[in-house]
This record gives sequence, structure tokens and C-alpha cells, in this order.
Amino acid sequence: MESSVIKIKEYCSYYKIEPDFVISLEGVGLIETLIIEGERFIHEEQLRDLERYTAWHYEMDINIEGIDALRNMLSNLEHLQTEIQHLKERLRIYE
Repeated sequence: MESSVIKIKEYCSYYKIEPDFVISLEGVGLIETLIIEGERFIHEEQLRDLERYTAWHYEMDINIEGIDALRNMLSNLEHLQTEIQHLKERLRIYE
């Protein structure tokens, strides 16, 4: 299955954001972009994350470092929730 790519310039134009914001996200490893024939693109699978980071930055005024910290905290929370669910399932065996 081939994945689609979206041109960063068009994304930024549509959402009225600065392309430097997307480049900054890439700089800290939050997203990955591709450069094809001098144009920067993002894989469609990363679009949800990019939209989330865009909202956090422009609507909630969270800087790049804050976005990275928030993403890490949410990832840890999801991991802990999964672990709790697994432990609950194991406890049911002993009930």
C-alpha cells in the first residue's frame, strides 16, 4: 500500500500557519518531512499529529518544547492506561 504525501506549503497556506513552524516540529523530531524536487512534503499518516500540534501551538499558544513535553506525557499516559487494563485483566483470573 502506497502512502500519500501532502505538500507542506499547501497545508500551511490552507491553515494560515508559518512553514517555519512545521520545520521546527521536524527539528525536534515530532514529525518527519520529505523533500521532493525542492518541495517539502509530509506523509498522510502524520497529518493527524501535525493538525494536533498546530492546534496546540496556534490555539493554545504552546511552544515547540511544550508540544514535545505534552506529546511525551500523553504517550506515557496511554502506556500506563494500557498497562492498567492488562493488570485488571490478569486480576480477573484470581477473582
